[in-house]
Amino acid sequence: MTGILTGTLIIAWRDIKKWIGRRGVFVVSIITPLIWIAFFGKSMNIQGLLTTGVEGNLPPHLKSVVEEVFKQALKNTFGAEDYFTFFSAGMLAVFVLFQSMFSGVSVIFDKRLGYMDRLLITPTPRPSIFLGKVGATLVRVTVLEALLLATAIGLGMHLKPDISAWDLVAAWLIIMLLTAGLSAAYTTLSFYAENQEVIFAVGNLVNLPLMFTSSAIFPVEQMPSWLQAIAKVNPVTYASDLVRYHLVGKPLDNYAFDLAVLAAVSIGLFVLGMALSIRWMNNR
Repeated sequence: MTGILTGTLIIAWRDIKKWIGRRGVFVVSIITPLIWIAFFGKSMNIQGLLTTGVEGNLPPHLKSVVEEVFKQALKNTFGAEDYFTFFSAGMLAVFVLFQSMFSGVSVIFDKRLGYMDRLLITPTPRPSIFLGKVGATLVRVTVLEALLLATAIGLGMHLKPDISAWDLVAAWLIIMLLTAGLSAAYTTLSFYAENQEVIFAVGNLVNLPLMFTSSAIFPVEQMPSWLQAIAKVNPVTYASDLVRYHLVGKPLDNYAFDLAVLAAVSIGLFVLGMALSIRWMNNR
Protein backbone atom coordinates (compact mmCIF):
# COMPACT_ATOMS: atom_id res chain seq x y z
CA MET A 1 0.00 0.00 0.00
CA THR A 2 2.86 2.38 0.83
CA GLY A 3 4.45 1.66 -2.55
CA ILE A 4 1.21 2.43 -4.37
CA LEU A 5 0.78 5.71 -2.48
CA THR A 6 4.38 6.78 -3.09
CA GLY A 7 4.20 5.90 -6.77
CA THR A 8 0.90 7.73 -7.16
CA LEU A 9 2.28 10.90 -5.58
CA ILE A 10 5.43 10.84 -7.72
CA ILE A 11 3.53 10.38 -11.00
CA ALA A 12 0.92 12.98 -10.07
CA TRP A 13 3.61 15.50 -9.06
CA ARG A 14 5.41 14.93 -12.37
CA ASP A 15 2.26 15.73 -14.34
CA ILE A 16 1.53 18.80 -12.21
CA LYS A 17 5.07 20.12 -12.71
CA LYS A 18 4.72 19.59 -16.46
CA TRP A 19 1.44 21.52 -16.41
CA ILE A 20 2.96 24.44 -14.51
CA GLY A 21 6.24 24.32 -16.42
CA ARG A 22 4.67 24.59 -19.85
CA ARG A 23 3.84 28.27 -19.61
CA GLY A 24 1.71 28.43 -22.72
CA VAL A 25 -0.46 25.50 -21.67
CA PHE A 26 -0.62 26.76 -18.10
CA VAL A 27 -1.66 30.29 -19.09
CA VAL A 28 -4.27 29.05 -21.57
CA SER A 29 -5.75 26.64 -19.02
CA ILE A 30 -5.99 29.50 -16.51
CA ILE A 31 -7.58 31.91 -19.01
CA THR A 32 -10.07 29.39 -20.44
CA PRO A 33 -12.42 29.23 -17.43
CA LEU A 34 -12.42 33.02 -17.22
CA ILE A 35 -13.52 33.26 -20.86
CA TRP A 36 -16.24 30.67 -20.32
CA ILE A 37 -17.87 32.66 -17.56
CA ALA A 38 -17.13 36.21 -18.76
CA PHE A 39 -18.15 35.76 -22.41
CA PHE A 40 -20.46 32.78 -22.63
CA GLY A 41 -22.24 33.40 -19.35
CA LYS A 42 -22.78 37.12 -19.63
CA SER A 43 -23.89 36.93 -23.26
CA MET A 44 -26.95 34.90 -22.25
CA ASN A 45 -28.95 37.77 -20.72
CA ILE A 46 -32.36 36.12 -20.54
CA GLN A 47 -33.90 38.78 -18.33
CA GLY A 48 -32.84 41.53 -20.72
CA LEU A 49 -34.17 39.50 -23.66
CA LEU A 50 -37.57 39.19 -22.02
CA THR A 51 -37.93 42.78 -20.85
CA THR A 52 -36.56 44.54 -23.95
CA GLY A 53 -39.44 45.73 -26.07
CA VAL A 54 -41.92 45.26 -23.24
CA GLU A 55 -40.72 48.02 -20.94
CA GLY A 56 -40.55 50.48 -23.81
CA ASN A 57 -44.32 50.23 -24.29
CA LEU A 58 -45.11 50.82 -20.61
CA PRO A 59 -45.51 54.00 -18.57
CA PRO A 60 -42.45 54.74 -16.38
CA HIS A 61 -44.26 53.90 -13.13
CA LEU A 62 -45.01 50.36 -14.37
CA LYS A 63 -41.48 49.49 -15.48
CA SER A 64 -40.30 48.64 -11.97
CA VAL A 65 -43.35 46.44 -11.49
CA VAL A 66 -42.66 44.56 -14.71
CA GLU A 67 -39.00 44.12 -13.80
CA GLU A 68 -40.01 42.64 -10.44
CA VAL A 69 -42.48 40.28 -12.11
CA PHE A 70 -39.84 39.04 -14.56
CA LYS A 71 -37.32 38.70 -11.74
CA GLN A 72 -39.71 36.54 -9.73
CA ALA A 73 -40.54 34.47 -12.81
CA LEU A 74 -36.85 33.83 -13.42
CA LYS A 75 -36.37 32.83 -9.79
CA ASN A 76 -39.29 30.41 -9.98
CA THR A 77 -37.93 28.91 -13.21
CA PHE A 78 -34.23 28.70 -12.40
CA GLY A 79 -34.25 28.61 -8.60
CA ALA A 80 -31.68 31.43 -8.47
CA GLU A 81 -31.55 35.20 -8.32
CA ASP A 82 -30.87 35.40 -12.06
CA TYR A 83 -29.95 33.20 -14.99
CA PHE A 84 -26.24 34.01 -14.72
CA THR A 85 -26.19 32.54 -11.21
CA PHE A 86 -27.96 29.40 -12.45
CA PHE A 87 -25.62 29.14 -15.45
CA SER A 88 -22.41 29.72 -13.46
CA ALA A 89 -23.15 26.92 -11.01
CA GLY A 90 -23.84 24.57 -13.92
CA MET A 91 -20.60 25.54 -15.64
CA LEU A 92 -18.64 24.35 -12.62
CA ALA A 93 -19.81 20.85 -13.52
CA VAL A 94 -19.55 21.26 -17.30
CA PHE A 95 -15.96 22.50 -17.06
CA VAL A 96 -15.02 19.11 -15.63
CA LEU A 97 -15.99 17.46 -18.93
CA PHE A 98 -13.34 19.27 -20.92
CA GLN A 99 -10.61 19.18 -18.30
CA SER A 100 -11.11 15.43 -17.90
CA MET A 101 -10.66 15.02 -21.64
CA PHE A 102 -7.21 16.59 -21.39
CA SER A 103 -6.25 14.17 -18.60
CA GLY A 104 -5.75 11.50 -21.21
CA VAL A 105 -3.49 13.58 -23.44
CA SER A 106 -0.50 13.19 -21.10
CA VAL A 107 -0.83 9.41 -21.38
CA ILE A 108 -0.70 9.65 -25.17
CA PHE A 109 2.47 11.76 -25.08
CA ASP A 110 4.10 9.48 -22.49
CA LYS A 111 3.47 6.56 -24.84
CA ARG A 112 4.76 8.37 -27.92
CA LEU A 113 7.91 9.61 -26.20
CA GLY A 114 8.74 6.19 -24.75
CA TYR A 115 8.34 7.30 -21.14
CA MET A 116 5.48 4.89 -20.53
CA ASP A 117 7.53 1.91 -21.72
CA ARG A 118 10.38 2.90 -19.41
CA LEU A 119 7.97 3.38 -16.55
CA LEU A 120 6.42 -0.03 -17.06
CA ILE A 121 9.77 -1.84 -16.63
CA THR A 122 10.32 -0.20 -13.25
CA PRO A 123 8.93 -1.62 -9.98
CA THR A 124 6.25 1.11 -9.98
CA PRO A 125 2.91 -0.53 -9.10
CA ARG A 126 0.52 -0.51 -12.04
CA PRO A 127 -2.32 1.11 -10.05
CA SER A 128 0.00 4.02 -9.19
CA ILE A 129 0.33 4.98 -12.85
CA PHE A 130 -3.43 5.17 -13.30
CA LEU A 131 -4.03 6.84 -9.94
CA GLY A 132 -1.25 9.36 -10.52
CA LYS A 133 -2.74 10.49 -13.83
CA VAL A 134 -6.22 10.86 -12.34
CA GLY A 135 -4.83 12.51 -9.20
CA ALA A 136 -3.01 15.17 -11.23
CA THR A 137 -6.29 15.98 -12.99
CA LEU A 138 -8.01 16.39 -9.63
CA VAL A 139 -5.40 18.97 -8.59
CA ARG A 140 -5.66 20.87 -11.89
CA VAL A 141 -9.44 20.94 -11.73
CA THR A 142 -9.35 22.16 -8.12
CA VAL A 143 -7.20 25.16 -9.08
CA LEU A 144 -9.19 26.00 -12.20
CA GLU A 145 -12.59 25.57 -10.54
CA ALA A 146 -11.53 27.97 -7.78
CA LEU A 147 -10.68 30.55 -10.45
CA LEU A 148 -13.96 29.85 -12.24
CA LEU A 149 -15.99 30.37 -9.07
CA ALA A 150 -14.09 33.53 -8.11
CA THR A 151 -14.63 34.98 -11.59
CA ALA A 152 -18.33 34.11 -11.54
CA ILE A 153 -18.78 35.80 -8.17
CA GLY A 154 -16.92 38.86 -9.41
CA LEU A 155 -19.24 39.07 -12.43
CA GLY A 156 -22.43 38.83 -10.42
CA MET A 157 -23.07 35.24 -9.33
CA HIS A 158 -25.20 35.31 -6.17
CA LEU A 159 -24.27 32.74 -3.53
CA LYS A 160 -26.98 31.78 -1.07
CA PRO A 161 -27.09 34.11 1.98
CA ASP A 162 -26.45 31.37 4.55
CA ILE A 163 -23.61 29.65 2.68
CA SER A 164 -21.09 27.98 4.99
CA ALA A 165 -17.62 26.52 4.74
CA TRP A 166 -19.24 23.08 4.59
CA ASP A 167 -21.21 24.11 1.49
CA LEU A 168 -17.99 25.10 -0.26
CA VAL A 169 -16.28 21.84 0.74
CA ALA A 170 -19.32 19.78 -0.29
CA ALA A 171 -19.47 21.49 -3.69
CA TRP A 172 -15.76 20.77 -4.16
CA LEU A 173 -16.23 17.10 -3.20
CA ILE A 174 -19.07 16.78 -5.72
CA ILE A 175 -16.88 18.27 -8.45
CA MET A 176 -14.03 15.92 -7.47
CA LEU A 177 -16.38 12.93 -7.62
CA LEU A 178 -17.46 13.80 -11.16
CA THR A 179 -13.84 14.53 -12.15
CA ALA A 180 -12.61 11.20 -10.82
CA GLY A 181 -15.11 9.27 -12.91
CA LEU A 182 -14.71 11.22 -16.15
CA SER A 183 -10.92 11.55 -15.98
CA ALA A 184 -10.69 7.82 -15.28
CA ALA A 185 -12.70 7.15 -18.44
CA TYR A 186 -10.54 9.41 -20.61
CA THR A 187 -7.30 8.13 -19.07
CA THR A 188 -8.35 4.57 -19.83
CA LEU A 189 -9.24 5.50 -23.40
CA SER A 190 -5.79 7.06 -23.80
CA PHE A 191 -4.04 3.85 -22.84
CA TYR A 192 -5.77 2.08 -25.72
CA ALA A 193 -5.74 4.96 -28.23
CA GLU A 194 -2.81 5.52 -30.57
CA ASN A 195 -3.00 9.30 -30.89
CA GLN A 196 -4.61 12.35 -29.28
CA GLU A 197 -6.96 12.83 -32.22
CA VAL A 198 -8.97 9.88 -30.94
CA ILE A 199 -9.34 11.56 -27.54
CA PHE A 200 -10.51 14.85 -29.05
CA ALA A 201 -12.90 13.07 -31.42
CA VAL A 202 -14.50 11.13 -28.58
CA GLY A 203 -14.54 14.27 -26.44
CA ASN A 204 -16.39 16.23 -29.10
CA LEU A 205 -18.80 13.34 -29.57
CA VAL A 206 -19.52 12.91 -25.84
CA ASN A 207 -18.93 16.21 -24.04
CA LEU A 208 -21.30 18.50 -25.92
CA PRO A 209 -24.25 16.08 -25.73
CA LEU A 210 -23.57 15.61 -22.01
CA MET A 211 -23.59 19.38 -21.56
CA PHE A 212 -26.74 20.10 -23.58
CA THR A 213 -28.73 17.14 -22.20
CA SER A 214 -28.10 18.13 -18.58
CA SER A 215 -29.46 20.77 -16.23
CA ALA A 216 -26.24 22.78 -16.51
CA ILE A 217 -27.71 25.29 -18.98
CA PHE A 218 -31.45 24.81 -18.68
CA PRO A 219 -33.79 23.33 -16.02
CA VAL A 220 -34.79 19.74 -16.67
CA GLU A 221 -38.42 20.57 -15.81
CA GLN A 222 -38.63 22.90 -18.82
CA MET A 223 -37.33 20.34 -21.32
CA PRO A 224 -39.46 18.17 -23.62
CA SER A 225 -40.37 14.84 -22.02
CA TRP A 226 -38.01 12.82 -24.23
CA LEU A 227 -35.11 15.10 -23.34
CA GLN A 228 -35.99 14.94 -19.65
CA ALA A 229 -35.57 11.18 -19.82
CA ILE A 230 -32.03 11.61 -21.14
CA ALA A 231 -31.18 14.34 -18.64
CA LYS A 232 -32.22 12.14 -15.75
CA VAL A 233 -29.54 9.55 -16.58
CA ASN A 234 -26.86 12.17 -17.20
CA PRO A 235 -24.35 12.47 -14.31
CA VAL A 236 -23.71 16.12 -15.19
CA THR A 237 -27.34 16.85 -14.29
CA TYR A 238 -26.90 15.50 -10.78
CA ALA A 239 -23.54 17.22 -10.30
CA SER A 240 -24.99 20.55 -11.48
CA ASP A 241 -28.03 20.28 -9.20
CA LEU A 242 -25.96 19.28 -6.18
CA VAL A 243 -23.52 22.16 -6.73
CA ARG A 244 -26.44 24.59 -7.06
CA TYR A 245 -27.94 23.28 -3.84
CA HIS A 246 -24.78 24.03 -1.88
CA LEU A 247 -23.71 27.27 -3.55
CA VAL A 248 -26.94 28.91 -4.71
CA GLY A 249 -29.55 27.31 -2.49
CA LYS A 250 -31.70 25.79 -5.25
CA PRO A 251 -33.89 23.15 -3.55
CA LEU A 252 -33.60 19.46 -4.39
CA ASP A 253 -36.40 16.89 -4.31
CA ASN A 254 -34.11 14.15 -3.02
CA TYR A 255 -30.51 15.06 -2.14
CA ALA A 256 -29.54 11.51 -1.17
CA PHE A 257 -30.83 10.08 -4.45
CA ASP A 258 -28.98 12.66 -6.56
CA LEU A 259 -25.76 12.02 -4.67
CA ALA A 260 -26.19 8.25 -4.92
CA VAL A 261 -26.66 8.37 -8.71
CA LEU A 262 -23.62 10.59 -9.20
CA ALA A 263 -21.51 8.43 -6.89
CA ALA A 264 -22.62 5.20 -8.59
CA VAL A 265 -21.75 6.48 -12.08
CA SER A 266 -18.43 8.05 -11.06
CA ILE A 267 -17.26 5.13 -8.93
CA GLY A 268 -18.33 2.69 -11.64
CA LEU A 269 -16.32 4.57 -14.29
CA PHE A 270 -13.35 4.81 -11.94
CA VAL A 271 -13.27 1.11 -11.01
CA LEU A 272 -13.83 -0.04 -14.59
CA GLY A 273 -11.21 2.41 -15.85
CA MET A 274 -8.62 1.22 -13.37
CA ALA A 275 -9.24 -2.43 -14.22
CA LEU A 276 -8.95 -1.84 -17.98
CA SER A 277 -5.89 0.40 -17.60
CA ILE A 278 -4.05 -2.15 -15.47
CA ARG A 279 -4.98 -4.84 -17.98
CA TRP A 280 -3.43 -2.77 -20.79
CA MET A 281 -0.25 -2.19 -18.76
CA ASN A 282 0.07 -5.89 -17.88
CA ASN A 283 -0.22 -6.86 -21.54
CA ARG A 284 2.59 -4.59 -22.70
